Amino acid sequence: MMLLTKEMQNDMARQMTFKARDIDMAIYNALDGTMDKTFVLDSLMLYRTKDGGFAGGLYIDNYNTNTSVYQIYEAFRMMDMVGFDSKCDNELYSDIINKACNYLYNRCEMINNKWNPNVKSNDDFAHSKEFSYTKENQELFGYHPTAALLGYTLKFHKNTKAYYKKAYQASLKMIDDFMKMDNITKYEFISFNSFLNSIRDLDLFDDKIEAFEKKLVEVAEKNVSTDYSNYDAILPMDCALYISSDKLDKLKNEQLDYIVSSIASFGLWDHKRPWGYDKYAEEDSAMIKWVGAETVNNYFILKKYGRIE
Repeated sequence: MMLLTKEMQNDMARQMTFKARDIDMAIYNALDGTMDKTFVLDSLMLYRTKDGGFAGGLYIDNYNTNTSVYQIYEAFRMMDMVGFDSKCDNELYSDIINKACNYLYNRCEMINNKWNPNVKSNDDFAHSKEFSYTKENQELFGYHPTAALLGYTLKFHKNTKAYYKKAYQASLKMIDDFMKMDNITKYEFISFNSFLNSIRDLDLFDDKIEAFEKKLVEVAEKNVSTDYSNYDAILPMDCALYISSDKLDKLKNEQLDYIVSSIASFGLWDHKRPWGYDKYAEEDSAMIKWVGAETVNNYFILKKYGRIE
């Protein structure tokens, strides 16, 4: 079993100060315990829009300065990574989740119980191919990031709040939809796993969670790949982060070893997924920004699974 050694961690901390965005540095410092997680909230404000959403490259591969559902998902994902939940009484935390959920639940239409992660104005800014405003991309994302966002809403709000109640009802419909699905996309694997983690933490849907998890494991075992160079493949971490079986656990441990072994010579992880076309020069700058973000995501996974020395 490969571990991220203390020497590797020391080198990583130094390199992050030179190469990472403020938001990624705040998350990294919160995860390693050197900084309070409230600095993550302050950093997120650099990306908040007038309507309470998020934009401007919070998710690096979309430079749109207008709010989109996917950028709100990215903000909520980061907040979840460092442990925010409804027990938090920080005023900025409350302001962020309330205004973002106002955009989601009052200003953004759900069609077939799903939000479209993209907005039409994406096409006016540099973005990777998957963030073009097309029907094909909407089908590609499917229930992502809707499922994850529903879970985060339930986790971030007290059960007396209106947004919690709206998310609860949409979650019931989403669970029913999932149980009828024969196949799910890579993106949906990520989102359904995130949702499962949220409802586990909250002890919700006790009468449905066992069947939900059983089906997610079955579908994952049929589709998982260990071809890490295939960016469209469903990798073990996409579908084994919150679910477990003998097969998935074996593949998960193989990928954890791969993550440790694939760290770049300069002490951080490179981002290797291209934008999918040669349309925007900004792809080069995005790849540089991704170094810090990729490192944060990998550090979070390695810490979660006890791979930190």
